[in-house]
Amino acid sequence: MFLERILNDHEKIKRAEEIYYRRNHRNIAMGNRGIEPRRQRTYLGSKILLEMLILVILAVTVFAVKNRDYIFTQNFLQSISKYNINLSEKFDFIMAYLKEDQETEGEGIFVNNQPAEENQPVIEKTEEPQSLAPQEQAPAPVQENPNPFIKPIEGVVTSGFGARESVYQNVTGNHTGVDIGADSGTQIKASMTGTVTQVSSEGDYGNHIRITKDNVTTLYAHCQDIFVAEGQEITQGQVIATVGSTGNSTGPHLHFEIRVDDTPINPAEKIDF
Repeated sequence: MFLERILNDHEKIKRAEEIYYRRNHRNIAMGNRGIEPRRQRTYLGSKILLEMLILVILAVTVFAVKNRDYIFTQNFLQSISKYNINLSEKFDFIMAYLKEDQETEGEGIFVNNQPAEENQPVIEKTEEPQSLAPQEQAPAPVQENPNPFIKPIEGVVTSGFGARESVYQNVTGNHTGVDIGADSGTQIKASMTGTVTQVSSEGDYGNHIRITKDNVTTLYAHCQDIFVAEGQEITQGQVIATVGSTGNSTGPHLHFEIRVDDTPINPAEKIDF
């Protein structure tokens, strides 16, 4: 009270301002001291939670990688289906990534899922020989006809092989072949494969053909038309002539012979007429 009475008005105002200023700065300082520790504690707690979350994610990732053969099986997915968690959609991307990573392990760094040592030879895969395509396969060997002779024409045997009697004077008693009756112009087929060694119209045979293979010869006589020439290669069943009645003949027919070393044999022993 005494001091206030001796202070003038100007000093009182100045003193009041000082008191107000000190009080305001003290409140601000106290407020700052109370807020900053609170902010630091909040930031520290968030950082710890973030680090814990990262550690949990890393642990789960490591576990998933080590146990991926089990985690992505149907048994595991069914065991956690009661939690209504659709892991198949969640891990589609992870599975694709792991498969790609597993496929690329053998390139450069890993061999058979093991680290490749330095200077270790890398075994290269060799392509297996491919089998020939169907069009490139060797053709199957052609099997020869087990029967070397076939019937030269279809018809009835009118005169057999060997001794015979006839009312015709121009017919010999020893028949060296068989006569097969047929209409004029009937096609004659080669009874066996061979080479044409004779085409002639002279003698009692009239127009006739000889086809030879090794020591065997077939003869076709009394032909009307001949379609082959000497030296020509003939296949069994090929049309070579037509039935006629040329030479010493009593009517349209084929005189057919088989000769072995130029000796006539009975064609009926080789062909079922």
